[in-house]
Amino acid sequence: MRRFVLLLGGPLLVTEVLRERLRDLRLLAADSGGRHALALGLPLELWLGDFDSSPPWLQQILPAPKEVLPRDKDLTDGEALVRKALELGAEEVLLLGGIGGRLDHTLAHLELAFLLAEKGVRVELTDGLTRAFPLLAGLHAFPLEKESSFSLLPFPEATLAVEGARWNLPPTPLKATTLTLENQALGPIRVRVERGRAVLYLF
Repeated sequence: MRRFVLLLGGPLLVTEVLRERLRDLRLLAADSGGRHALALGLPLELWLGDFDSSPPWLQQILPAPKEVLPRDKDLTDGEALVRKALELGAEEVLLLGGIGGRLDHTLAHLELAFLLAEKGVRVELTDGLTRAFPLLAGLHAFPLEKESSFSLLPFPEATLAVEGARWNLPPTPLKATTLTLENQALGPIRVRVERGRAVLYLF
């Protein structure tokens, strides 16, 4: 399986568990996301961007093949990196530094995650502490441990159902709601998206 880790510019908590999870995966970085490779101590296959947010000292000490993009362009470095991963045949993508920090970037990264999901790519976003999964129409199963906390968000609207949680939900049309925030798993959960799109957020 072609499994990629895309390092984006958002915050990232680096732990030994995360380092172990990333071993033997292909790491690519977008501009300031390169700093995460340094913190992880793992090699980059490619470092892509216009490098307007990577300080000179980082560019000097981080060994990685570079692909320099123009500053005047109609897409972010993160989107360019997602397109590169698709060109390389990605089947599974982990977006590190994809959530948290700037809200505009988080929302943009979620949209990029849905773009990947729509192309059949398994995708997850994380800041090293919390995790998010884009959900398209269908049944989705997650092997959560008992008392794991999660929220389920229509993005921006969806008909959703949840089983295996402290507060189960029958198929319900949702839009701009707090009804599905801060739930708890009783064990593995099942989320059905009957219409629209949703985000599962684990914290």
